[in-house]
Amino acid sequence: MNVAIITARAGSKSIINKNVYEVEGKPLIYYPIKASKDSLKIDKVFVSTDGAEIANASTKYGAEIIQRPDELGGDSINHGDVIKHAVEYVDARENNLENIVLLLGNTVMVDGKIIDHCLTQLDEQRDLDSCMTVWEAQDDHPLRAMSINEEGILEAYGDKTRNVSTERQSYPKAYYYDQGVWAFRKQTVQRKDGVSPWWWMGKRSLPIIRTWVTGRDIHTHFDLGISEWWLKNPAEVAERIKKSPWEW
Repeated sequence: MNVAIITARAGSKSIINKNVYEVEGKPLIYYPIKASKDSLKIDKVFVSTDGAEIANASTKYGAEIIQRPDELGGDSINHGDVIKHAVEYVDARENNLENIVLLLGNTVMVDGKIIDHCLTQLDEQRDLDSCMTVWEAQDDHPLRAMSINEEGILEAYGDKTRNVSTERQSYPKAYYYDQGVWAFRKQTVQRKDGVSPWWWMGKRSLPIIRTWVTGRDIHTHFDLGISEWWLKNPAEVAERIKKSPWEW
């Protein structure tokens, strides 16, 4: 059995009630629910939340609610602990749970096709613990990162003695989770041995490389604008993906 679990907490600060903020006439939580229901491999869809508005909207669109306990609410809670709680909740109630697809409650850049692709990888490669969608860093490469010191002055992040070229093609490739799909076997949340900070993903996680260059869940109104464009222009999105396909 495969399930989708969507995490959507209340109390967002950047955009108030962003998980139910309407984009193209639907609350954001609608889009990951729809992607999960469009998947051919997902059997049930759950939303883990501590918000009544989120729960009401999720129920309207066909998801079952996992009510978070009080100790898993607020800004400072580790997302992995929320995920572990949700997986254990589902596992205690459903027979033969095998794989989980974890989605965020405020992204529109997922669909049934990418979900099914990730689950197919787990079916066909039994030595995998998980797979996740990622993007390749370029100008955002960690070797270019800086911090601000106590004097308010920029300095190299981490190793201050490093000598880094401005030629980004010389860097070793680096990848970031793109806020899309985490797909994993249920036991990995208990082992807690995944690549940091995604400890629930297990040791062997397959990258699904997508073509955009930054993660796209929603933190700001700038992100909302990109999401609105994505939804308004499905033909253009499909054409751009066709010209620069995901590395499947």
